Amino acid sequence: MLKWSRAVNRLKPEHDRRGGAALELAVVFPFLVLLVIGVADFARAYNTAIAVANAASAGTGQGARGAWATVDTAAMTSTAIADASPISLDTVTSSKFCKCSNGTTPSCTGSCSGYGVPQVFVQVRVRKTYAMLFRYPGLPQSFPIVRTATIRIQ
Repeated sequence: MLKWSRAVNRLKPEHDRRGGAALELAVVFPFLVLLVIGVADFARAYNTAIAVANAASAGTGQGARGAWATVDTAAMTSTAIADASPISLDTVTSSKFCKCSNGTTPSCTGSCSGYGVPQVFVQVRVRKTYAMLFRYPGLPQSFPIVRTATIRIQ
């Protein structure tokens, strides 16, 4: 009789351990799911930020093509919007401006006093409001992603 009870006692702790592992999994599983969802949400935000930056860069690339006097800001805007597809952007602002070496901003048709011809720049500013999938403690539900690209064309 003593032999049989020792054999049963040896089996009991292993059986209890399997139940403990199931209990640990039941406790940890919701945290693992939240962690995976959080990583996926931040990956989406990072992907959106890359798309917004690429759209701004593509818009300035479009503005750098051709002669500086014929910069088409509408084409720059449409290029930025097309590059960000399938992400819809909130605002896209394209502009052309001139600067002198001393920091003044003359008209692009004039000249810089003592410095010669002004430097011509094109700039595209892209904005997208990103909304998180879930509300995370300490973080806003949505936040703007804004990128500005500026390139000197002359």
